[in-house]
Amino acid sequence: MTLKLEINLEIKNQNRTENPHLQFNARRVALEALTDVFVKDAYANIVLDDLLEESQLSEIDRNFVTALVYGTISKKLLLEHYLKPFLKGKTKAWVRYLLEMTVYQLVFMDRVPTSAAVDEAVKLAKQQGGQQTANFVNAVLRNFSRANIEENPPKDFGTKYSIPDFLVQKLIKQLSKERAVKIFESLNEPSHVSLRVIDSEVRESVTLQDCRPSELSPVGMIAKSGNFSSTKEFREGKITIQDESSQLVAELLATEPSDKVLDACAAPGGKTCQIAQYLEDGKVTALDLYDHKLRLIQKNAKRLHVSDRIKTEKLDATKVNEHFGQEVFDKILVDAPCSGLGLMRRKPDIKYRKEATDFENLQKIQLGILSSCAESLKKNGIMIYSTCTLADEENFEVVSKFLTAHPDFVQIPLTHDKPEILKDGCIYITPEQFHTDGFFIAKFRKI
Repeated sequence: MTLKLEINLEIKNQNRTENPHLQFNARRVALEALTDVFVKDAYANIVLDDLLEESQLSEIDRNFVTALVYGTISKKLLLEHYLKPFLKGKTKAWVRYLLEMTVYQLVFMDRVPTSAAVDEAVKLAKQQGGQQTANFVNAVLRNFSRANIEENPPKDFGTKYSIPDFLVQKLIKQLSKERAVKIFESLNEPSHVSLRVIDSEVRESVTLQDCRPSELSPVGMIAKSGNFSSTKEFREGKITIQDESSQLVAELLATEPSDKVLDACAAPGGKTCQIAQYLEDGKVTALDLYDHKLRLIQKNAKRLHVSDRIKTEKLDATKVNEHFGQEVFDKILVDAPCSGLGLMRRKPDIKYRKEATDFENLQKIQLGILSSCAESLKKNGIMIYSTCTLADEENFEVVSKFLTAHPDFVQIPLTHDKPEILKDGCIYITPEQFHTDGFFIAKFRKI
C-alpha cells in the first residue's frame, strides 16, 4: 500500500493555555498511555482508565484514544518493522511510540486524515522535545508516507502478527503451524461483547435485540459491540459482562443450593457471583491477596444481588489448608493465576510481558494452590481447575502432575455440544474457534 495523501508539514500554533490540565488532547493521552505501558510496565487497561478519567475527553475522543492505544500495542512489532528503514541511530523511547502510533493511524485507521495525524504528531513532538525533535518526526513521517510498505513485507510470523518469536514457535509446536496462524489472525479481529444473562426475561428486551445466543454458554449472549455497562439492565443486575468461555465454569461445578464453596482465586468476582446464584442457604468464600480486588468482588456481588451468599477473605490461595483445615468445602474452584495468553485479543500488552521460563514458574504456583485446596475439599467433593492461558505447561501438564501427586483424586471427563473444544477429558478453547478468550477447564473428584 502506498500512502499518497499530501502531508501538511507546517507546524501550527498551539494556542493553548499553560494550565496542563487544559492541554489534554486525544493523541497526547494515547502517547502517555503507551509510554507508561512500555517504559513503566503499566497494564494498558488500568493506565488507560486512569488517564481517560483525568483527561475529561469527549466520548468520541475517548473511543479514539482506546482504539489507538490498543491498536498500536497489538501491532507494535509490525509498526517497528515499517519504521526501521527511516530511523537511523538511537531514538528516544517516547519519540518511537509517537511515530508508531502515528504510523498506525496512517496504515490502519482509514477515517483519520493523513494531514491531521502527522500535524498532531509534530505538535506533540515540539511540545515534549522542542523544534529539533519536531523536525525529526516531521521528516520521518514524510519519508514514510512516500514509501510503499508492500515493498518491505514482514518475513516472519512474529513480525507479521506482532507476536514475540518464542510464543510463535511455542504455539506452532504445541498446536501445529496451521492452527497457530489461525489464532494469530483471529487476534487481529475486534473483540465482541460477551454477556451473561441473569434475568432470562431481558433476553427479549430492546437492550439485547442485536445480540445472539452464545454457542458455548447456555446463559450467554453475544454482541458485536456496545456499551452494556451503562444500561439499566446492567445497573439492576439483570445482565453482566463476562466472557462466554468463563461462564462454563460455574455450570460445570454443579453447585447444590446448600453447598459450601471456595473460590480460591476469585477477583474480579464474575465466577464467584455466578456460583452464588445457584446457592440458597449455601455460601461461597472468595479469596484474594489484595484489598482492592476484594472490594471489586463485593461491588459486583452487590450489583448482582448475591452479597448475602458471598464472604470475602484476604488470603494467599497456597495457604488454604493451613487457614481452613481439612475437608471443609463441598466444591472448590481454582481459577488459577496464569500467563493469560488466552486474553491476547482483549489485552494485547500481555504478549510482551512473557518469557519462556514463565510457564514452568507459574506451573509450580498452580500446583501449590491445587495441593493446598485439595486438603480442604470434602470426600466426594468436586474441584474445578481453570485458566485463561493456551500453554500446555499450565493446563494439561498441571492436570497430569496433580493427579500423579494426589491418588485420592480422579479426573471427571467433561462433555459439551461442541466436540472441538474437548481434549483429553478437558475443555480447551482457543481464540479462533468461537472468537472468545482462550480458556481451559478440568474437573476432579475427591474419592
